Amino acid sequence: MFIIKKTGCKGSRGFSLIELMVVVAIVGIAAAIGIPNWIAGKPLRELKKTSRDVFGEFNRAKARAVSTMRAHRVLFASDGRSFRIQEGAPGCVRAAQDADCNWSNLAELPPRLLPSTISINGTPFEDRSVIFNVDGTASLPSTEDNRCVELRASTGQVYKVKVDTTGRVWMERS
Repeated sequence: MFIIKKTGCKGSRGFSLIELMVVVAIVGIAAAIGIPNWIAGKPLRELKKTSRDVFGEFNRAKARAVSTMRAHRVLFASDGRSFRIQEGAPGCVRAAQDADCNWSNLAELPPRLLPSTISINGTPFEDRSVIFNVDGTASLPSTEDNRCVELRASTGQVYKVKVDTTGRVWMERS
């Protein structure tokens, strides 16, 4: 027959009030230090996210142009608060050379809205768009080496998303 013995002290059944107060104080101090830093970093996080969104839309337009054999473009709204991908009409292969290139919105890709704390400062190009041809290259006027979209946070931080004539897309922090 087995005898089971209880081990441990009789009086240890939980945490003391002092131990609980110390834990609450440590959590309070950590929150007092962490929350303001987290809030202060929000504009930069939104700027990075928006820059990645623009970068991603450029790459998506380039990939769709290659896969569908139609030119695609990323068009920025005149108010600078949104952007979207548009598809060229059938036969629109090299948008800069094709005069019959009519653009249509893609229902499955709605406009992307910018957060209120982010502004587009630099779309120096007049047509407010970046066009990708079926071979993945970008159609740029002969006066431009690349197209640059400058995104600025309310705190003054700036990210630039650039596209060159080969279709390469990259981001820079200014």
